[in-house]
Parts: sequence; C-alpha cells; structure tokens
Amino acid sequence: MQKNLPVMMAIGCFMAFSLISFAQRADSLNFDGYCINPWASGSIVAVGVVSNVIGQPRLNDRPPLSDATLQRVAASRVNSFDSWALRQDAGRRGEAHETSDIMLYSSLFLPAALFLDKEIRHDWAPVALLYLEAQSVNTMLYAWGPFGPTLVTRYRPAVYYEELPTEGRNFGGMRNSFYSGHVGSTATSTFFTARVLADYHPEWGGKRALLYGIAALPPALVGYFRIRALRHFPSDVLVGGLVGATVGILTPEIHTRCHGKVGFSAIYSRELKSLGLVCRL
Repeated sequence: MQKNLPVMMAIGCFMAFSLISFAQRADSLNFDGYCINPWASGSIVAVGVVSNVIGQPRLNDRPPLSDATLQRVAASRVNSFDSWALRQDAGRRGEAHETSDIMLYSSLFLPAALFLDKEIRHDWAPVALLYLEAQSVNTMLYAWGPFGPTLVTRYRPAVYYEELPTEGRNFGGMRNSFYSGHVGSTATSTFFTARVLADYHPEWGGKRALLYGIAALPPALVGYFRIRALRHFPSDVLVGGLVGATVGILTPEIHTRCHGKVGFSAIYSRELKSLGLVCRL
C-alpha cells in the first residue's frame, strides 16, 4: 500500500468524527435506503486509521531479503497466468509506479462526485461517513486480513529481475505482493460510487448494471500499471479488485438491509421443547 495512506486516513478520521458531532442529536442517521449509526461507523473508521498506522510500517519494515533468497526466487518458476509480470520493461517501472499512484489518489476522491446529484447531496453526511467506513474496512482487510500480506508472503515481480540492482530487490516490502492494495482501494472507491448511484436511482432499471462495468475500468487500469511497475502479478491484481469491489458493494448493502429489516425475537416450540432466537433480514 501507498506510504501516504495513513495521513489520508487520519484526515478521514477527522471527517468521521465531525460527522458524528453533526449527527449527535440522534442515535442514527436514517434516510431512504440506508441506516447508519454514526457512533458505530465512526468507530470503524477510527479503528481503521489506527490499524493502518500500525499495520503499514509493520509490513514495509520487514527484514531485508538475503542474497541467497534473491537467487532462489529469481531461479524459481511462476505459473503461466502470472508469467506476464516477468516480461516487462524493468527500465520503465518507475514511470508506471508513478502513474498508478496518481490514479489511486484520484480515485479516492471519486465519491465526492456523488454530491453533484441533488438527492445524494441532501444526504451528504451519512453517505460520506459510509464511504469512510468502506475504505476503513478495506484497509483493515489488507493490513490484517487472512488473505493479505500479513499471513501470505509472496515476493514482488521485481525480485525476479536479476538485472535490477540489489538494493531495489531486497528490502522487506518486497514480500508484500499478494494482494494489490492499490487496486483494492481503487475498486472500493469506484464500486461504492456505482452502488450508491444505483441505490438512489432505481428508475434507471437495467441500465444500472452499466455502472458496475464502468466502475471496473479504473481498478483494471491501476492493476495494469502495478504490473508494469513490477509491484504485482496479475493474480494479485485480480484478488485486490475482487476484495475492493466486494467491500465497496457490500458496505452500502449491509446498511440497506438494516433499514427497518433487521430484528431479533425469541420463540418457544412446544413440539421441540426448545427456546431460540430468530434473526429477520
């Protein structure tokens, strides 16, 4: 993940607590479509900021790779699907890296375009808080999740390029190839934007499916440049996109379902002689 994300998430935390203060007169922010508890969502954002500040340095400051490890990795085989990452122009990796960063940072602010819509603009506070929650969940999954670099060690493609200088291949962050955090954050942003637009405009009907097709383009481009930058394999990019898209879509979905649809009740059956709880979704 990018080194400046902790700063951006800290800004997000400030925004989240501002929204909480804005809504402190009520227990939740309710409006057509979503139900948001500002205290719960704000807490998720705060935990996301803290976990990111702690998790990112921990991932990037791993022990350097030894010369023996570099030789072993360079001589190892890569599956055919990912082998494309080993056929790139290593001399242009810096340019591709910079391009992917620019695209990522730009995508993080994409949901702001939602407020050009009059209906969504009216609900700017809960929608903004919901987006911060989605990015916080995405960040926590990357830094601490079972499919991220915390538990999955995979060497970045640059490690395989013996023509590159050793200092560009042996630092600890080279173990963090799986999965792509850049693509995950971009997909969270674009698919969140698409989902909110679809929720606010049911009258668009089947045309709403086009929103998700458009939402897939920025993560795909970011993934392409991450591969060109020798930072990730195609499978890293694919998984990052799936994780980010899932978070971007499911975060609004969960808050949609809780809007007057979630409840618990106790039941007793004479036939079964049992007592239980029922969750209604």
